[in-house]
Amino acid sequence: MPTIRTTIQPHVELEVDEAEYLDLKRQGILLEAPAAPAAAPAKPNPAAAAKPKES
Repeated sequence: MPTIRTTIQPHVELEVDEAEYLDLKRQGILLEAPAAPAAAPAKPNPAAAAKPKES
C-alpha cells in the first residue's frame, strides 16, 4: 500500500490501495515527491576576508 500526500492536505500522509492511488494520480492531486532541500548558502568566512594581500 503506497503512502501518499495530496495537494489538498499536503501535511497528512495517507495509505491507499493501488486503485485509489491510480485514481488520485489520474485526477492530478498527488503531491510529487519533495525535491531535495536546497543547499544553504555558504557563510562568509570573516578570517579569510581579513587577510592582507601580500605584494
